Amino acid sequence: MPKKQTDRMQTVITSLSFLVLGATLAILLTGIFENSNSNSDAPPVIVQDSSGSQQIAVTVDEDDDPVMGDEDAPILMVEFSDFQCPFCRKFYNETFSQIKENYIDTGLVRFAYRDLPLISLGHTDAIPAANAAQCARDQGGDEMFFAYHDLVFEGQNKLGNGTVTIPTESLYAYAEQLELDMDEFTQCQESLKYEEEINADAAVARAVGIGGTPGFVINGQVVTGAYPYYTFENIFNEILAE
Repeated sequence: MPKKQTDRMQTVITSLSFLVLGATLAILLTGIFENSNSNSDAPPVIVQDSSGSQQIAVTVDEDDDPVMGDEDAPILMVEFSDFQCPFCRKFYNETFSQIKENYIDTGLVRFAYRDLPLISLGHTDAIPAANAAQCARDQGGDEMFFAYHDLVFEGQNKLGNGTVTIPTESLYAYAEQLELDMDEFTQCQESLKYEEEINADAAVARAVGIGGTPGFVINGQVVTGAYPYYTFENIFNEILAE
């Protein structure tokens, strides 16, 4: 076969391969989110498909993750967080309590916590901590999850500024402090029972362009960063005024 004809055929085959790969990835991505969130009323986030040629709607909702607030609240705020992230701790320390008092407790915001462990940044303790919080939830529901969540961040505050480790013994100490069944907790923690679910949360976050923590989806609006309270207050009030 002449060389020009061979080169032309190879070019066509290569082009077709990329088209098939792009279409396959788009179908898979769309299928994942349609299946996991098909019953959600949350406003969709519009993202590019894998080929970048068209936009698809991805629904980011509370899934089956821990929540607080009125289920009929007009605003759904989904946080993607990392227990080892200093900026997540900053949000917890400086902003979250005000949001809870003024919007969650008053029935205006429903808050959902989802995981985005930043392993690539060396946050190797993030998945064990996230799993431990879910193990606590197994025994006491969402209220117990958030009690454990608070202990983790308070424990981080005591260990210093910046990115600090989360000692394994601390994760067990928090469980004991909350008077959990330690045999059940230990079995859940040692097996990393929720690792797959944690990674699934991270995939959802990255699909809508959230690569750092804390990241939020507020009624379909993506917000990334540990912004001060007034930033979120402005977003909430704009939504409520619509």
